[in-house]
Amino acid sequence: MGNLPRRALQIFLALFICLLFVNVGAQTPAPLEKVILAVPSPALSMLPIFFAQDRGLFKKEGIEPVIVSMNGRLQALALGVGEIDYAASVETVLRATMQGMPFKAIVYMNAKMSVVLVTAPEIKSVADLRGKAVGATSLGGGLEYALREILIQKGKLNPERDVRAVSIAMPDQMAGLVSGSLQGAMMVPPFDGIMAKKGFKRLVAASEFLDYPQGGLATTDKKIKEKPAQVKRIIRAMIRALSEIRGDREGAVSYIATRWKIDRDLAAESYDTMVRSFSKDGSASTQSIHNVIESTKSRLQITRAVAIDDVVALPLLAEAQKELNLR
Repeated sequence: MGNLPRRALQIFLALFICLLFVNVGAQTPAPLEKVILAVPSPALSMLPIFFAQDRGLFKKEGIEPVIVSMNGRLQALALGVGEIDYAASVETVLRATMQGMPFKAIVYMNAKMSVVLVTAPEIKSVADLRGKAVGATSLGGGLEYALREILIQKGKLNPERDVRAVSIAMPDQMAGLVSGSLQGAMMVPPFDGIMAKKGFKRLVAASEFLDYPQGGLATTDKKIKEKPAQVKRIIRAMIRALSEIRGDREGAVSYIATRWKIDRDLAAESYDTMVRSFSKDGSASTQSIHNVIESTKSRLQITRAVAIDDVVALPLLAEAQKELNLR
């Protein structure tokens, strides 16, 4: 190398340094996009979100989710002021949307409801709840909607007058049932199974008569407009989670048992209950979303027409499904 002309040596060194930096750059992964995602509780209805996080499905999409627990009503407020990026209480967020907030649901986890009305042993029928207190995680959300319909259709009760609905986290609902401060609670797996083992009664399953989606993710119109690629990556991670959970029962049951610290039999029972309600591709039926809209309009006394694409980001969901060869 000492015989090389000085100019040739300079060129050689410059090329070597460039190749070195190219190689280092190729080995450095792109930084993950951090997003804040709020869930209403650690219930099994949030399984696809936790699964996507723990199995690296968000990471594969370049997303680093920071998952926080937050009441459904607070999620709508936090979404509005930009304190969170995505909210899992889609029913409560949809209610805010219909009141004028610029939000959209982007993906559904449950095409049907998996919630069960669990009651104290002495409650023999829905009508026996007259004058009693019943827990639901968020007033105005999907679980309270299911409670209202159960009271009306199965007990001929007036939800406004005959029963006191209490907004309370699901673990606290269990304590309320045990202490007697609650006589009923709207519970999803594994909480309903845990309470059944303690002698409480699974009185009514909402899936038996309600066509109503439960759980999913929502975000702001601003996020959809300014970061559509990020939103689609979130949707794809959720769809992949739903697919993997559905496709590997044994792996999913083991994950549930470990994540929720429950025995394998209860994990398997909870899985079998949940998987029947899970969406296959992040969608919910047109009729079920229409039911949500009409129920919300009735509660809020809204008379104007509300279309599904006013509350759900259908184009982005369809694009994500197509990219995953689901369309």
